[in-house]
Amino acid sequence: MWTAEAVLACALTLLGRSVGSFPPIEFVARVPADVSAAAEAYVRINDRRIFLVTTSRHFTSLQLARDRCSDLMAVRKLASVLIHEETHLQQGADEATAYNAQLTALTAMGAGIGSPPYMEVLRAMRHTLAKPKRRPERIVVLSGNN
Repeated sequence: MWTAEAVLACALTLLGRSVGSFPPIEFVARVPADVSAAAEAYVRINDRRIFLVTTSRHFTSLQLARDRCSDLMAVRKLASVLIHEETHLQQGADEATAYNAQLTALTAMGAGIGSPPYMEVLRAMRHTLAKPKRRPERIVVLSGNN
């Protein structure tokens, strides 16, 4: 079984990037309750780290692969997830912008329209963007004169 660091190295190598060129990346085994259960990584407001989920399907596929980095589609998907989250942190980007950066990265890595990772991201994008946006709760101040 490959270490989490070895799996991350596969994605970074494909991107032609180093660990130092990304915001800090922290490995987590579980997705918090306030994050989509399907998330492969996430970021937090006012936190400069990318949290990479080591129990996601693509991550575990790479850890269990016989040969290091041999599941190229999983490496591409993981690399694109890093780009998605980096876009949030570097640009303060909304989901549409982050997904577009992810799809562009997949295309640049040879996994364009029609490839399994591209179609998976496109479906996730459509699902996420179709959700109604939560409105901030309104605070009602009652005065004693009502």
